[in-house]
Amino acid sequence: MKIRIAVPVLAAASFFALASCGGTAVTENTIELKKNGKIVEYIAEDFEASYYDADELSSFVDSEVDAWTGENDGSIKVSKDKVEDGTAYVTITYDSADTYADFTGTELFSGSVVQAQSAGYDFDLDFISADTETASDDTEDEESDSSVIEGTIISSYISGSEIAGEDDLKVLIIGDAVDVVVPGTVKYVSADFASITGKSKVSVDAEDGADVLVYVLYE
Repeated sequence: MKIRIAVPVLAAASFFALASCGGTAVTENTIELKKNGKIVEYIAEDFEASYYDADELSSFVDSEVDAWTGENDGSIKVSKDKVEDGTAYVTITYDSADTYADFTGTELFSGSVVQAQSAGYDFDLDFISADTETASDDTEDEESDSSVIEGTIISSYISGSEIAGEDDLKVLIIGDAVDVVVPGTVKYVSADFASITGKSKVSVDAEDGADVLVYVLYE
């Protein structure tokens, strides 16, 4: 189950600065794929402190994790849960994308492009290439870790058939409107609902109820 939806005190509201992720402050709900395959989920949401306290939040999150791990093989660790200035903060580490998907109910796949196709994922899509994004009025800092800045425009698209055979590429496929950080350089992202916002970062933005499934290809 998805903690940020299931917890009755965590309203689906605006997110706030939570932690440091790859050297960049996390300002939106974010999942980060680590090089070892683990998934770290960063959550920060409004918390009705007048009705609930930090101990109740911690108890709820821990009980949900314990209940799941008691019946499943995956490993989940809550590394942070606290309430501060009216905001609830939770950081959860999953041992794999499969564990994240099983626990949260959100579709998530991590592997090579070839493995993704073998798993049944369709690459008959339009993709945005990071190499074809061009800056607007802003100036990019060449020494920054961010290779694509806010306000970029897309100059061209590339079909999935052109990149589906690139065996050296890895892919993260996510079925949720979140920010995504991968352990490498983003090369392509599926065109619908997504934009490249940094060297290793993609922002997924979809309206409520939209059928979101975003492919992030990286090397």
